[in-house]
Amino acid sequence: MTTPAPDTLEREKDKLYVTDAELIRRMGVPERQGRAMLQDLAKKSNFPRKQAYADGRRYWPAVKLYFDKLNGLEKIR
Repeated sequence: MTTPAPDTLEREKDKLYVTDAELIRRMGVPERQGRAMLQDLAKKSNFPRKQAYADGRRYWPAVKLYFDKLNGLEKIR
């Protein structure tokens, strides 16, 4: 997987629906490890699913919330 140009990353940083490649990049893990992680996570009922209406992309805020909860972070109100 190639790294997008800095201006592309800046333009896409606020996207709500992300592809698996974008998700792996945001997770900051190597591509091979990220793909394996996503395969395992997709089997879990509470991991955000790909949305057909978003061309098979996942809703980024839900994915981030999943990882925040997994790592013991709670939303501050």
